Amino acid sequence: PLGPRIPPIGRLREDWWMRPTWMSGHWSAHRLLGSHNLVPFAAVGWAIVVAALIGVGGNLGVRGALLVSALPLVGAVVSRSTRGTLIGLAVWLVALGLIRRLVSSGIGASVSHDPLLLVGPAALGALFIVSAGRGAFRRKTPLASSVLLLSLLALVEAFNPLQGGFLIGIGGLLLVLFPLLAFWVGRVLVDRALLRQLLRLLSVLAALDALYGLVQQLAGFPSWDLRWINSSGYTALNVGGFDRAFGSSSSSQEYAVFLGIGLVLWVALFRWGRFVWVVLQIMAVALIGTALVLESQRSALVIVVFALGAMAAARTGRRPTGALLAGALFLLVLYFGVSQFASTGNTQATATNSTSALTSHLVSGIANPTGQQSSLPGHLSRVESGIASGFTEPIGHGTGAITLAASNLGSAAQLGTEFDPGNAAVA
Repeated sequence: PLGPRIPPIGRLREDWWMRPTWMSGHWSAHRLLGSHNLVPFAAVGWAIVVAALIGVGGNLGVRGALLVSALPLVGAVVSRSTRGTLIGLAVWLVALGLIRRLVSSGIGASVSHDPLLLVGPAALGALFIVSAGRGAFRRKTPLASSVLLLSLLALVEAFNPLQGGFLIGIGGLLLVLFPLLAFWVGRVLVDRALLRQLLRLLSVLAALDALYGLVQQLAGFPSWDLRWINSSGYTALNVGGFDRAFGSSSSSQEYAVFLGIGLVLWVALFRWGRFVWVVLQIMAVALIGTALVLESQRSALVIVVFALGAMAAARTGRRPTGALLAGALFLLVLYFGVSQFASTGNTQATATNSTSALTSHLVSGIANPTGQQSSLPGHLSRVESGIASGFTEPIGHGTGAITLAASNLGSAAQLGTEFDPGNAAVA
């Protein structure tokens, strides 16, 4: 009982000398360093490096060390399980903004030139290589051909000299081309079961993010979030003298979009069953809905309401045209419903707390979408001018010109129009 367990002779294999030597009772290096056992070793090594370097001075150095230690883990996970990598990537991207702020805590507040931003593209790039080998480009549909054309244009425009430098173009690829790689990953690596698992995971993460955002909004921002606001805040973050919540994201707009996705997912995945489960689903919808309203991002709320209407029509078997009409009908209901709460006396200027300032900002913009307090005319004007520039300047300004890479990786001006049609034309 105290010695090595010897398997029956019939279970021995001819290549037993390349396997763990059961006669000597220890594991061979071949088995120890096999891909099947590489993931836990990489994960432990990553945790050790992070723990050792988290207190080292020099913000950029810590992030670089985190990147170097995380990339082998990405490769190991991809080689072992694409499904696990996709799930881990979803969690990483949701928590990335918070992780960057926590790493900054106590060692500086700058988040420019952050190497941690390369972990997501590295994982997507590895998954894309796997997808291409499994036939991602076979049997292309018109949609797939369009995505391929857009990707090739983004790649070519990364070398456009008008954007201000080659480094800006590389940064633009990370922010424009690499997210498009997820399309090809989804074509071959995501089946119905994995898709449902990912959507359920994202719905739970959205509820947790909404809870964190409500804590920021109602109880106050933690020290690491305040440090980020003071160093990297932007004009749209402040409404009526109060800062919007941004949850675990890097911006309030990203946070609002993720809340919208989570709300739609909870409604889509809603199931009747045990009383406790039904109550939990209703509480999650109420939690995310409250956080979305207090976030005061009008475009995100409008998109969510439209999506809910289109989804309701699709569930009843309506054709795409009927779904679009249902979405428009839901928007009309939102407009008339919000108009009932609009009041000339309740404005951002007279607001005494963040809740009243943010709700009045939301209500005034939806009730009067073309008024002075609405940003919709400005958004439409920027998109219109961006699309027009695609005809007047067909060479474009480069992939990096429409992203933050223009200012963070160079001295060029950012020419983004905030929405994809205008951005694509400008680039």
